[in-house]
Amino acid sequence: MNLRTTKFFDKEYSKITHHNPILSKKIKKQLLLLVQNPKHPSLRFHKLSPSSYWSVSIDKSIRVIVVLEKDWVAATHIGKHEDVYN
Repeated sequence: MNLRTTKFFDKEYSKITHHNPILSKKIKKQLLLLVQNPKHPSLRFHKLSPSSYWSVSIDKSIRVIVVLEKDWVAATHIGKHEDVYN
């Protein structure tokens, strides 16, 4: 499975990781893990019903919203829990 990102995700990623290399490293680690093993428990990977979006946990407060396709996953949104679920 390959990872793709949207322009919107890239913009949000830049904002959220600005001057925060530790968070940037966590996000990259979790997204790589998602591509390698989507069932890994640390991802807390789950579908957002009734949509076609899925959620991935980066840490206690940061989430990435993704869309799954057969051979790739697209990261579409990143932010704090309360921001991405509203």
